[in-house]
Amino acid sequence: MKKKILSLIGTGLLSLSLAGCSSVGLSVDKLMHPPKAVGDKAEIQTLIDSVAGEGYTLKYPQSGSYRSAITMKDIDSDSEEEAIAFYLPQGDIATVHMLVMDNIDEKWQSVGNFKSQSTAVESLNFCDLDGNGLLEIVTSWKTFTANVNQLSYCIYEENKTREVPCEYTASSILWGDFTEENGDELMLLSLASTETQASATLLDLNENKSELTLTGTTELNADVASYASLQVGNVFENQVGAVIDGCTLTGEYTTQLLYFNSYFDSLERISFTEDVVYNQKLRSYPVMSEDVNNDSVIEVPSAFKHKIEKDRTDVAAAADLYWCQQTQSGTVLLIKRETASFAYGFTFEIPKSWDFEFTALTNHDTGEVTFYKWEKDMCSSPMLTFRIFDKEKAESTTGYTVLQETDTRIYTYITYEDTDLNLKESEIKNAFALM
Repeated sequence: MKKKILSLIGTGLLSLSLAGCSSVGLSVDKLMHPPKAVGDKAEIQTLIDSVAGEGYTLKYPQSGSYRSAITMKDIDSDSEEEAIAFYLPQGDIATVHMLVMDNIDEKWQSVGNFKSQSTAVESLNFCDLDGNGLLEIVTSWKTFTANVNQLSYCIYEENKTREVPCEYTASSILWGDFTEENGDELMLLSLASTETQASATLLDLNENKSELTLTGTTELNADVASYASLQVGNVFENQVGAVIDGCTLTGEYTTQLLYFNSYFDSLERISFTEDVVYNQKLRSYPVMSEDVNNDSVIEVPSAFKHKIEKDRTDVAAAADLYWCQQTQSGTVLLIKRETASFAYGFTFEIPKSWDFEFTALTNHDTGEVTFYKWEKDMCSSPMLTFRIFDKEKAESTTGYTVLQETDTRIYTYITYEDTDLNLKESEIKNAFALM
């Protein structure tokens, strides 16, 4: 079964700066000239110049895995990369072009030039809907409505690129073999807006490759204002689907699982509820879903604050994480429990032998996270302390066992003899991990 991971957690900006300098016989203008392109790059640049005309502007996709104005990708599976460029002609403010180029008979040629009605490119994507081993081009174009992007879908075959009619819009795009049939399907995710409802739409390509057909659709959580992480993988055993971690209007995080139910021939959504104590609908910590036990199924986190005594201000509660897995029968399995310190960047997997109530509190003055037994609504005896030493302060770690080091910190621990911790040194080290 095919499995693709797509992660869309924000956008990046690359900035270049040139410091001022002066020297006899040198000019800043001459120093700023980039090296000339050679070989294929030079030919591609020449081809773009000839097609786009004078004064054009290259445009960059603003999100996704492909952020270059000129993307190299082998879309026809001939072991040679084709080139895709986005540009805005001179004097045009709202018609970004997508130029597809291929090296045919040892000469770079235009094999497709498509106009949008957009000022910007949201993302460039590649998928294989017909399952023939060749990639199709899916472009998401910005519109004047936030989170509503117009899609275009192009097929390259026999040295020509043709556009398949597509009237769909989306906030984000995923693709994968959701129906377990030949080829991928395209999943369109739409956030709620003034023009659209929050929804997911599954599309496929018809047999004669002339249009995109609707395979399924379902409503999504309208409270989600943005996507924090998007993944395609197994949502439960032997079932591929989409895992959508989103941030709500109130700043909390939530997860939705989508999969195609072949029995009912429908796209379905699983929303985590609060029916089970560790199965949380909303979480305040920015923890995203992941496969925490390497069993090829993506677990969903629930995040709570550890217990803390009333009116105590000298310490802060650490995070209590529960990693849950959905099953086909609808039950929820607890896979792993961890305590997380976001301040110091580490997690500690809770041993199964800890079948008693406990808490974990952070003292920022001493750089310590201490586990206590919790009895009668208060901390009793300490069991385990992680202390983080600052290398710049050159503090002595005498009396502590070193776990790991970074460039700036030393992570250590100490246990207490009068507790029934029942953990060996190897168990503590294996349960500890840096984020």
